[in-house]
Amino acid sequence: MQTAFDRARQLLQETRGDRRTRTNEGFQSTERDLPRLASPLDIPWTQNISSYLGSHNPLASHLDPKTETVWLLDNTAYRPIHPYAHAQQPWQAEYRAAFFKKDSGRDISKIVADIADKIGLKEGSGEEREKGERTIAERLQPFVDVVAPARWVDVKMPHGKVKRLGPGGRSATAQQTCVFEGEYADGDVAETPAVNEAVTPLGPAVTRFADPEGWMVIS
Repeated sequence: MQTAFDRARQLLQETRGDRRTRTNEGFQSTERDLPRLASPLDIPWTQNISSYLGSHNPLASHLDPKTETVWLLDNTAYRPIHPYAHAQQPWQAEYRAAFFKKDSGRDISKIVADIADKIGLKEGSGEEREKGERTIAERLQPFVDVVAPARWVDVKMPHGKVKRLGPGGRSATAQQTCVFEGEYADGDVAETPAVNEAVTPLGPAVTRFADPEGWMVIS
């Protein structure tokens, strides 16, 4: 399933603990047996090359509602703080968007069946096996959809103004920090939909507002 590039990048990123776990649990033998996936970057060579330019890509364009979709990820709004005395800062949040080609996922039935066998689902009942394979397919699908680099999307911020997110870079993801206008309080929740809501199959980004003190994120 892994390409040589993916394997080299994994070796550079894995920690000593990762390496120990992979060795003790036999990850490598399992990975060698998995079916190989085609590259999700199945795009014209011009887009392929220009995607390295990220947000500075002169060839970037708005996503095509007929052939492309975008995921708007949920986030948390916060007020920046500094070590010195300062006036209360405006709310802001980091927005992330992921762009895909619509209905581009390949037939993954063989891959799903192979994974199901490896984790022992073949020993379960027919209903249990079917439910397990549906879960595997849902988790695997994002990894086989074709990504759409060099795209942006216009969204409607909670205060009503339109903001452009993107363009996405090589991985077809975009991230940027946006400042909110208006009054919000700790615990408030707001939505940021795409101007054309049809391009967001998972719905709008949901923002939760949290004051600088008295909360934490556990990941």
